[in-house]
Amino acid sequence: MIRQLVYRSRASAQMSQVDLDKVTSDSLPFNLNNDVTGILLFDGEYFFQVLEGESNLIAGLYEHIQKDPRHGNIVKITDNAIHQRDFGDWALRTIKLDQKSGAYWLPSDLSLHRDSRIFGLLNGFASGKWRMCLSNKDLKALRASVVQDEISVVAYAQSDIQFAFQPIVDTHKGAIVSYEALLRSNDGRFPEDVLDSFHGSEKYQFDLNSKAIAVAQGAQILRPDQALAINLCPGAITHCPDITNYLLGLASDNNLKPQQLILEVTESEIIEEGALFFDAIENLRSRGIRVALDDFGAGYAGLSLLADFLPDKIKLDRRITTNIHENGPRQAIFEAVYEFANSMGIPLIVEGVETMDEWLWLQHAGAQRFQGYLFARPKLNGVEKLNFVVNGINKAVNVRKAG
Repeated sequence: MIRQLVYRSRASAQMSQVDLDKVTSDSLPFNLNNDVTGILLFDGEYFFQVLEGESNLIAGLYEHIQKDPRHGNIVKITDNAIHQRDFGDWALRTIKLDQKSGAYWLPSDLSLHRDSRIFGLLNGFASGKWRMCLSNKDLKALRASVVQDEISVVAYAQSDIQFAFQPIVDTHKGAIVSYEALLRSNDGRFPEDVLDSFHGSEKYQFDLNSKAIAVAQGAQILRPDQALAINLCPGAITHCPDITNYLLGLASDNNLKPQQLILEVTESEIIEEGALFFDAIENLRSRGIRVALDDFGAGYAGLSLLADFLPDKIKLDRRITTNIHENGPRQAIFEAVYEFANSMGIPLIVEGVETMDEWLWLQHAGAQRFQGYLFARPKLNGVEKLNFVVNGINKAVNVRKAG
């Protein structure tokens, strides 16, 4: 099977034409002996390379390339099987771009279909795309601080369930803006397993009743400028004939303003709902309760759902976040969702941020609000201590730079 892999990287130091020729001469013997073909573009700072060859060979070659000290900030853009090579006559063609290179740039002796993906990728790079990358200067100037002492609340008496709380942090403002209440059972089952143990109206009633515990505990944690996010099945929303007054009552009983409640519903659940659900959501919003679209990117509705259901907040699913600093398709998806959210004035929360690498790339790309183990894990009946402080990251710190 023939594979085509495309990656982008950044030169570790300034490179002369002699240095660039050395990159080519180092690569050619292996490529010629192993039938590897491709092209390498260089703009004076960034590399953009296409590799073609037998699958295992390309995988091994890419691992070797990642270890080359002459470059860093490596992002894999595509890696897929192909029917035929696009650069079958070139063991390696190295081309240095100049400032005149732009859209629809092609060397005169390179023939590619203009509707092909590789043509679009090459032109995209030549016209300035795939440059989202932190410089050493950016890293050294980076500052962020979000600090919070551990908080504990009394366990809810005579209950088989409790709630754990996880903060959503704004690293731009240096503050915790809200907390998510996460269902926990005394026997250690996951929330999905607890809910799935009930059926029909019994499930929805349990979901509604459990929120009384979530709000009661959450109210002991919140400051007046913070909000509490609670998860409700869409079926529970339509099951309750007066869901708005029920939630407003929970807020009032615990001295919270309606604006301090955020109702989280998932993309995959929403697409199964009808007009009754959307009418209930409109009524909730009219009384001050906000609605967040949870786990966006994990379902099947995608951007079409956003066009019909404009939430007050979007929470980007962790499957998009994981290793985003080195994954080109995930970066492109994030940029599209971020652009939409920014254009529509909808705050975007990035879920599942677990590593400094992920946060570095995301904050550089514009994200401000985050949730994940990098900041704090969910804590049963309380909030874990948070001590996220970044005071200029340099090479001495054991952190991979964001791609």
